[in-house]
Amino acid sequence: MITTNYTFNYDPIHVKQSTFKAGLSAKVHRWFRLTPSYAPDLVQEMIQKLGCSKGDTILDPFSGASTTLIESQLEGYNCYGFEINPFLHWVGKTCCNWSVDVSKLTKYKNLVDEKFAELSKLINFNNLDNYGLEVPPIHNPHRWWNDDVITDLLILKKIINEEIQEKDIKDFFLLSIAAVLVPDLSNVTLGKLQLHFIDRSHENINVMQIFSNHFEEMKNDLFEIQEHDIKTQSKIFNTNSVTLENVEIEKDINCVITSPPYPNRYSYVWNTRPHLYFLDFITTGKEASNLDKDTIGGTWGTATSILNKGIIEPEFDFLKDVWDLVEDIRTDDNLMANYVMKYFNLLAKQIKAMETLPQKDLRCAYVVGNSRIKGRYIETDVYLAQIFEGLGYEISEIHRFRKRNSGKDLFESIVYARKNLA
Repeated sequence: MITTNYTFNYDPIHVKQSTFKAGLSAKVHRWFRLTPSYAPDLVQEMIQKLGCSKGDTILDPFSGASTTLIESQLEGYNCYGFEINPFLHWVGKTCCNWSVDVSKLTKYKNLVDEKFAELSKLINFNNLDNYGLEVPPIHNPHRWWNDDVITDLLILKKIINEEIQEKDIKDFFLLSIAAVLVPDLSNVTLGKLQLHFIDRSHENINVMQIFSNHFEEMKNDLFEIQEHDIKTQSKIFNTNSVTLENVEIEKDINCVITSPPYPNRYSYVWNTRPHLYFLDFITTGKEASNLDKDTIGGTWGTATSILNKGIIEPEFDFLKDVWDLVEDIRTDDNLMANYVMKYFNLLAKQIKAMETLPQKDLRCAYVVGNSRIKGRYIETDVYLAQIFEGLGYEISEIHRFRKRNSGKDLFESIVYARKNLA
């Protein structure tokens, strides 16, 4: 353990208030489940701790399923988000668009129901080609979905794409598909970190019923939000938060509330592959592995090949403690040593990249998780605090609010930092 002068807070926050589970029943947050997400309650906790005031602008550089943006928007804050994964970027944009006409949703849903009843009598898995339908090019699609489920999903997608011309309406319908694609309609169960395949070949999975139930839940949420006439908005960029291509920020950023990937080899790209393929964001495995290569914490495909070669060194002097840890890991495994070094290099570069954005009295809250790699304890929260200090921030507190299930020292933490104005 690293010796530091940081203030540690060990007050626990219950799992129902800190993890994705709280979002499963929360308005809008339940539109799309992303298991590694934190809870909307945790966003409220960070908003209060940072002293965000109405009129402030909040940024999430790793927006994921846009928990921060949705909750901030509900609480009356304008927001920006950055997301490298094109599918999750689309999810965030769709979830934060509350101007969709509810009456049109109802009208088009009736049309979709009628068309589906017609086409499902004509189309089966063996004649998909006759109707211009193609099975998603993901590796071994039959492992992901039963043949009849694939057929019904393709019919449903075909109807939505052909019958609905208004983009915001179409996106709302497609998000309803994306939300139930995994695990509800798939041969998959969601574990703590990764997807696990199961046998559902003997189940009668009613695609239209499951889709319709979720669609109605989303539509009801939207109706309630519009009743409250919320004026705040979010803008989400499909960009790498380290390089910030094509980012235009008009307002000063006051607060950053985010959670970068943890150094645990979890791949958001790998786990969103069925969505990326089915909704036509990618068509080849190479696209997926190249995307993972650029993400913080990515080790899948091309990223693994790169990490296996040579030695990745620290890009900043204040990463000395990380480098000492990395060199220790390297005695057992060069790939994992390079993985850890790349992770903290990119994390530092992301925080430094924020210097280019318009900002005022910047306060930051980063949710991170400590890990063990090759038996070594990765104190992510402490190393992150060192990065902040090295880039001119003051650390107000490290709040270790939850012990992760995989080990007594593996805390999830919030690192609170403020730009040093001296």
